[in-house]
Amino acid sequence: MAKRRKKQEYAVDPTLIAFFVACFWGVCGLYSGEVFYDALHAPGVTEVPGLPSWRAHMGSVCLGVVSFVVSLYFLEELGRKSKILAWRSASPWLPLIALTGLATVIHVPMYVVVALGLLYSVWAYRRTRSVR
Repeated sequence: MAKRRKKQEYAVDPTLIAFFVACFWGVCGLYSGEVFYDALHAPGVTEVPGLPSWRAHMGSVCLGVVSFVVSLYFLEELGRKSKILAWRSASPWLPLIALTGLATVIHVPMYVVVALGLLYSVWAYRRTRSVR
């Protein structure tokens, strides 16, 4: 007779913890991009042609969002021991990568990216929390 696997029940929701740790890694990715950009503009270093400041800063934001999504996926995979559930938790955040990537390539005003990102993040967070 096959044993039935009992669904794990957690006292604390592991998705919430993974979300906050992934937020930390997202901030680390953003900060790393900004430090790299500041190093390019150090005294005595020549300017990078074709790299306006809006593109560099939005690239840093895109790097932060990518590191957030990747770390959320791996933390969910470690916590739930399921690649499918990890993918379902992380995939709602992929359009945010597309938004920041598009804003890196073409000039989209910052307030538009922030407004759309915040509105979308609420939906993506709810979707991430609903994955069981």
